[in-house]
Amino acid sequence: MEEDRIVLGIVGSPNPEGRTNQLVVAALKGAAEAGGTTELIQLSEYVVDACKDCLPWVCAENLKCTYEDKAFEFLSQKILNCGALILGTPVYWWDTSGLIKYLILKMFRVYARSAPLQGLPALGLAIAGGTGNGLISGIRPVYHFFQMLQMRALEPVPATRFNFNQALTRAGELGGLIAGMTKSRTPFNGLEERLLWYDNLPYLGLSRAGERRLLADLVALEMAEEIGTDALSGLARSDAFSATGRNVDSLSEVTQVYEAGIRAFERK
Repeated sequence: MEEDRIVLGIVGSPNPEGRTNQLVVAALKGAAEAGGTTELIQLSEYVVDACKDCLPWVCAENLKCTYEDKAFEFLSQKILNCGALILGTPVYWWDTSGLIKYLILKMFRVYARSAPLQGLPALGLAIAGGTGNGLISGIRPVYHFFQMLQMRALEPVPATRFNFNQALTRAGELGGLIAGMTKSRTPFNGLEERLLWYDNLPYLGLSRAGERRLLADLVALEMAEEIGTDALSGLARSDAFSATGRNVDSLSEVTQVYEAGIRAFERK
């Protein structure tokens, strides 16, 4: 298969063997099983320099950084010439990793105006370890990057250490789907269509309270047998599963479900 049909996976974590890597590898495995050619890049080996915010803004015309940055030159060419992009990040303090931020900010600066990635299939993956907080907030900058560069992104995968096996499975399914999208790009028919596309992707519009409900759902579903089904019945307004039953309007009640699930998880 030609190089411009490659499904490119980028691991934006300083830990090349951690859960971010596992998620990206699972997606690439799904792509390979669907007949795609894949490539994995560890961003820790190609750390992009900080953008210097040069004026005049010549990089937008030259389509390259004014300053020598071999890592950015390598990565940007890989992204420009791939058939689909899978970008993975760990979540630090409800946010995307610095490695990813340096890359996407310089990509904005050089390529946002010319939009050479219009219609490129893309998938963002983020893993919120520890408490699991930030499972959506941490992936939003990646999807903002996709949107501003006019890529056509698939749904994100809410991944935590609590639902990690399910997240790996879903990453593989989406990897298989994206492999079939590499044959041609489908650019948006204008700004309105692009905005509607991203507005309609699941999870990205959640409030912080909505994130907490989603996290409580994931933990409770993982540990349903241990904490009992009564706790699950309180997740009626679940953004993840649209359960039935009584409404949960109190974040303290959500926290109780979450903490019960955490205690059960830690006892495993």
